[in-house]
Amino acid sequence: MVKGRRSKRQRCLAASLTDDLIVEILSRLPARSVCRFKCVSMAWRDLISAHHRKLPQTLAGFFTMHDGEGLLDPVPYFTNVSGRDCPSVFSSFDFLPPNHDYLQDCCNGLLLCSYWPNPDEIHSYVCNPATRKWVELPDSNLGGKSRGFRLGFDPTVSPHFYVFEFFKDYDHFPPLVAGVQVYSSETGQRVREQTEWDKDTGTGPVSTTVFLNGCLHYLTYDPAIAVVDTQGKARRSIPVPDNKDDGFIQLSQGHLHYANFEADNEDQVVRLVVYALEDYTKQQWTLKHSAEAEYVPGRRSSNLARDFEWVAIHPDCNMIFYTVGWDKTLMSYDMDRRRVQVICTLGQDTREVYLPYVPLLSELQALHT
Repeated sequence: MVKGRRSKRQRCLAASLTDDLIVEILSRLPARSVCRFKCVSMAWRDLISAHHRKLPQTLAGFFTMHDGEGLLDPVPYFTNVSGRDCPSVFSSFDFLPPNHDYLQDCCNGLLLCSYWPNPDEIHSYVCNPATRKWVELPDSNLGGKSRGFRLGFDPTVSPHFYVFEFFKDYDHFPPLVAGVQVYSSETGQRVREQTEWDKDTGTGPVSTTVFLNGCLHYLTYDPAIAVVDTQGKARRSIPVPDNKDDGFIQLSQGHLHYANFEADNEDQVVRLVVYALEDYTKQQWTLKHSAEAEYVPGRRSSNLARDFEWVAIHPDCNMIFYTVGWDKTLMSYDMDRRRVQVICTLGQDTREVYLPYVPLLSELQALHT
């Protein structure tokens, strides 16, 4: 009897939720879950469709950079992998000031672009291709000092973004991070941490970065995953599960994922392995998938390390994207169905910059024209 009264009370509470409150709750869920909730009832389907701009989106495709007429004139390009039209994607970036379309990084719908009018001057922009809104970052007064840029943004936690600039000391090999500067859109200021990091965190990003739990994660040469917070401080170092080089990290289904290839005793690549960090606090990796290496590229390769490039792990399902061959053939591997699919040929002029893009349809106060 008590159980029945509790169940009735819970149904009444659920029925009393306003549409705005339901949308606010749904906006904090993964896109895959929101899609499933369309099946709850016709009312939920209509509610989600009416407020789709406020709700999470899924992977639309990839931004890539291609050789232009000159070495310093790369051309951005967008490849759609969603299976539907993406009218909100403007790969020409004609809404930005001229020549400001060198793509540095992409994170949860925002893009970081840069432009060098001369070797001692750099202009950086953060923009949203879906809304055509952008903001120019204030000058860091560092001239042409060599540095790498990464973007951190999580709209489910905060409407503000962070831009990380890593400075390297080339007196060491591999180069060590001599410091990091972090710009916050919330304060409009930069904080700089200049320190001699240890080898586990100090080699700087060598591949795709992941912004998770308010920190930037990146692979180092050690190999390990370094974790740097928005104050520029090195927080921890997460060991990779196989202790090998050339791995790849991405955020998928709420967990940090790591993918790599295993080799046999003769150093021949034999197997693809994918791990998920299911317990972030205890740093416990779980083997999620393994497959014969020859099967994954969809064709035989005499040198997989040379012919294969990581592109992404789908943020909402068990799928890997990669390129193979000199013509950069973009392919996908469905881990659940163990199925390989050819998507398109990107072309041999493609530079090794692959930026997964998930549209952000909501407006941000941090961006303005």
